[in-house]
Amino acid sequence: MTAEELIRLVDGLEDRAESYLTLDDVQQAAGADLTWAIDQAILLVDYRTRLDGSHVTLCRLNRRHPDVARLTAW
Repeated sequence: MTAEELIRLVDGLEDRAESYLTLDDVQQAAGADLTWAIDQAILLVDYRTRLDGSHVTLCRLNRRHPDVARLTAW
């Protein structure tokens, strides 16, 4: 998956999401490990703890990344 494909995919997921996206959701939709996108700051992650005590990693596009800004500008 290219960076452009990932950006378009996550942008669409964010538009349709009723709540926060998890990294697991995004990786499942992409069908790949997205560590490279986190390392390149295309995706931002936030580590949280749910009320039940389980851990979750939230994920979103970094709207300040030049490629993300270029591909998602309206």
